[in-house]
Amino acid sequence: MRAGRWGTTTFILNDFFLLLLGLYFLAGVLPQALMLFTAVACHEGCHALTAARLGWQVKSMELFPFGGVARLQRPAGWHPREEALIALAGPAASLFLAAVATLVVNLAGTPPVWLLFFRQVNLILAFFNLWPGLPLDGGRIYRAWRARRAGQARATVEGAYIGQALGLLLGAGSSIGFYLHLMDLQGLVLGLFIFYSARQEGEMAPYMFWQDFWRRRGVRRKTGPLKTGKVFWLVADPELPLSQLMRSFAPGSFNLVAIVGRKGRLEGIVTETEVLEELLSGGRGTTLTSLLKGPKKP
Repeated sequence: MRAGRWGTTTFILNDFFLLLLGLYFLAGVLPQALMLFTAVACHEGCHALTAARLGWQVKSMELFPFGGVARLQRPAGWHPREEALIALAGPAASLFLAAVATLVVNLAGTPPVWLLFFRQVNLILAFFNLWPGLPLDGGRIYRAWRARRAGQARATVEGAYIGQALGLLLGAGSSIGFYLHLMDLQGLVLGLFIFYSARQEGEMAPYMFWQDFWRRRGVRRKTGPLKTGKVFWLVADPELPLSQLMRSFAPGSFNLVAIVGRKGRLEGIVTETEVLEELLSGGRGTTLTSLLKGPKKP
């Protein structure tokens, strides 16, 4: 559910998040529901603030029960270290809130239940998200570290495999626990979600290869002309998805795409940089028409 919009950022509450809040409400633990929302919002908000501080555009932010997903548009000349800083901001914020809650608990003597719950949620958010597998924050930190030697594409594949391993472990552990009447199936649902999301991250590996290619080509342009820097023109249908368009790009050239409608009229021109930025921000299904229109104004 779309919760609102601030500037160019759209805020979304995932259906599972709303369901969990509703269950807390029906169980008569509304303070815990509010604490959960606050903890997750602060965690993701620090991601967004750090990204904006580094010059990244936050296109949307979706909240889940144990974290969220932010669609970020990387600026020109960005460095993998920036992704690590953005990823680290969330767990750092959660640890800070847990530390503050612990201080208040020690001073209160007999702390309220909701405060203990708030500390527990923030500790879970911090340490769970530090698992070095995508799509978790730890996976993005791992990718930034690993990319220095293996490149963005290889680091993305490795991070996706580690994330899928966590999904399988959670699913298997939850299923066994449910069979032994030790727990419910929440872990299975979470494991399936992480496994599916990790697979999607792995599918972005080819785009990460292009990202490395273009970034390094940009560095070469600063130090001297690129001998292979020819312009390569493509003509495409307005409804063609960007993920299909990428397969036709020429790696040794600067690609320009002429968008031609059914009546043979030129509807616009987009560059390889615009296509790549949209793909890396999660817009695999975006069409050329949508890319031309750009983000909707609030």
